[in-house]
Amino acid sequence: MSIGELQLKLHEAIDSITDRSKLEVLNKLLTSDKGPFSQMSHKEYIEAIEKSLQQIKDGHFVSVEDLEKESDTW
Repeated sequence: MSIGELQLKLHEAIDSITDRSKLEVLNKLLTSDKGPFSQMSHKEYIEAIEKSLQQIKDGHFVSVEDLEKESDTW
């Protein structure tokens, strides 16, 4: 696949996304200078865990069943 073909495929994929949170994650990935797998400090690690636990308590998560249904459309 040429660069032009890959760019077109990515443009089409991005244009089809209607979920704001997915677009925000993609934007952060593309504009971050850290990259998706950069090291965290101990403090950042603890804060990320606490944030995740709060999201779970608030009901902001996807069940395995819903994830399986969603993955069928990929």
